Amino acid sequence: MKQKPTADFQYKFGGMFTDHMLVCDYDAELGGWQKPKIQPFEHLQLDPANATLHYSMECFEGAKAYKKEDDPSVVSMFRIDKNYERMNSSHRQLGFPEFDPKEMTECTR
Repeated sequence: MKQKPTADFQYKFGGMFTDHMLVCDYDAELGGWQKPKIQPFEHLQLDPANATLHYSMECFEGAKAYKKEDDPSVVSMFRIDKNYERMNSSHRQLGFPEFDPKEMTECTR
C-alpha cells in the first residue's frame, strides 16, 4: 500500500499515483468499450506493434482535481464533461473509438 501524502504535499503531474487504476478495454468484436473496472495499480503492457510506439498516435486529456481551500476533504473537478468531449473530438481526428462522456464522468467519480 502506498503512503498517503502529508497535508503540505505539493501535487504535480505524474508525482503521485494511487494503489489502483481504472481500466476499460476496447474490443470491436465484443461491441466496443467493455465494462470499466478498478484494479490494483500495475505497469501497462504494450504490443510492440502498438501504433503509439511507431507513429506517435496517442491522445491525452489532462483533467484535474482540486481540493477546496476551505474544506480540504472536498475534491472538485471543473467541467469534467467538457474534458471528455474534447477527448472524443481528438479521438475522431485520430480514428480512435469514442466513448460516452457521461459514463467516463461516472468512472472518474
